[in-house]
Amino acid sequence: METMLQALRAAGEQTRLRILALCAHHELTVTDVIQILGQTQSRVSRHLKILVDAGLLERYQEGQWARYRVAGQGSALPGQAANKAGISLARYILQNIDMMNPVFRRDHELLTRRLGARQQRIQQFFRDHATDWEDLRSVHVEREDIDRAIAGLLLKRPVRHLLDVGTGTGSALLQLGPMIGAGIGVDNSFAMLDIARNNIEESNLTNCQVRHADMLQMPYAEETFDAALILMVLHYADQPGAALNEVSRVLTTGGRLLIVDLRKHDRTELKTAQSHVWPGFSEEEITGWLNDAGLQVVETTALTGGAVDVFATLAEKSHEDATLAA
Repeated sequence: METMLQALRAAGEQTRLRILALCAHHELTVTDVIQILGQTQSRVSRHLKILVDAGLLERYQEGQWARYRVAGQGSALPGQAANKAGISLARYILQNIDMMNPVFRRDHELLTRRLGARQQRIQQFFRDHATDWEDLRSVHVEREDIDRAIAGLLLKRPVRHLLDVGTGTGSALLQLGPMIGAGIGVDNSFAMLDIARNNIEESNLTNCQVRHADMLQMPYAEETFDAALILMVLHYADQPGAALNEVSRVLTTGGRLLIVDLRKHDRTELKTAQSHVWPGFSEEEITGWLNDAGLQVVETTALTGGAVDVFATLAEKSHEDATLAA
């Protein structure tokens, strides 16, 4: 009862109700809320803390920024949104808010303008890097072939909680989001995360989110995800084996990892032009790293037709390996 009362007290104030409505479909920073509401940082921060403490909002730290979203929307971690009273109350309130009310309507208009400005910055980023993107795509096989391989291998079993390592623009989450329980994409590039977050919001994938994290030290507990994807990222890693160890750590027993990357090649210009650390990988290298991480190869598919061949390897964290690792 006390939990419910705390949530009711938190929601029963005009500014906090406005904040709740703003965070309904977008992850917002303190600066976003300040600019829209026109209130001081100290006041906005206090309201946000009350809403978080009451379980109505969730807070995520991303570098120097904190982001807020309505509790229970796309929480990809088991037990992350444990305040059922707060989640239920937040959903009930949002379902009954009259968005045509002048106050809520004005807030929404200001939010739309702010998101529009963010979209312009993202489009400029793409324009500035258009050549790099096209060069990268020209080396690989057709993206449609890769998408089919990902879906064919990873979705043979239901996916409850997916980890997309090096999510980039979030393209894999956009593809898989409608067919999985929930997904988190991690990346160490704030610019890429802005793009991914925008793409996810435009697609209304409330079960997916992205976070800033290093693939060698992810902020998640052991056995959190039942599936993971590393798509065209491993050849940028200084320590591929260490990265696979970290993914294995956060995978559940029986969890699956799908690696899609370049086969070993002699295109030495890629190291300079696109900052590749590794010239692709041999099957023996990938298998060795996976085994060291307690993962067993289940299936490998070859994707050819581009200047550099691509492989898709599915591995599983077995009960036996998990016991030995312990």
